[in-house]
Amino acid sequence: MKKFVIAGVMLAVFAAIASAEVVGSLNIGGMGNLDTEARSQMMLAHVFDAALSAERTSVKYYDSLTLMQLALGKKEISAVVTPDFVGEFMLRSNSEYLLRGFLITKMPTALALGFLKEKSDLCSRFSKAIQDMEAEGKIGLLLRDYLTGPSANNPPAVKFEHFDEAETITVALTGDIPPIDYVDASGKPAGFNTAILAEIGRRLHLNINTITLDTASRVPSLTSGRADAVFWFQIFEGYDVQPDVPEGVITSTPYYGWNKAVLIGKK
Repeated sequence: MKKFVIAGVMLAVFAAIASAEVVGSLNIGGMGNLDTEARSQMMLAHVFDAALSAERTSVKYYDSLTLMQLALGKKEISAVVTPDFVGEFMLRSNSEYLLRGFLITKMPTALALGFLKEKSDLCSRFSKAIQDMEAEGKIGLLLRDYLTGPSANNPPAVKFEHFDEAETITVALTGDIPPIDYVDASGKPAGFNTAILAEIGRRLHLNINTITLDTASRVPSLTSGRADAVFWFQIFEGYDVQPDVPEGVITSTPYYGWNKAVLIGKK
């Protein structure tokens, strides 16, 4: 199994929180990674610790981080479960949020790009670029610039190079895992994923066009031809279960991963 970068940015207070605080009477919001709630539950069962399966804990799924945050603000849910770096971003962005607990996932989750099987050649080209970037240390540099450094508080937009008469590839982002998959206040994609795309475009001499959509629209965007690729969650290679990769979709080499999640509530 290849070595991938695992999220290492942790809030110092995590160590002081007992896991018992996670298990309790909680109505939790989670991102619906798949097109149906039943399949989202399957994903949760495979990935997260049994704490979220306790009888007194229920999970409601949302198609976007914005909808989930609105539900938290209205107290329709008592907490949201997110990757640790998303939780940190939420805490930095809104003083009304508070840390309720943390979880260690049973399987490391990775970010990759999803393509239709019919575009396996394009997927292979993206994978080769990602492998080269990792080998050269470029991904680590981009992580420093866009996730662990000062700009993580306000991830900048990234300028894409234009290549005359080159192929144009449309890639869909959701903005649902800031500051990695992030859309700024003006509606422009920014942050780490955008920087990854810009570097891939430069290496492959591709013109990159980006669009934004909600999580549930990822597969339709591919099948309709609206997007050539979308950012995708998957389980790290080496595991048998890939519940969030539906039939007809293939994924590139992963380029970032994590195995920690947090519960964020509202004061």
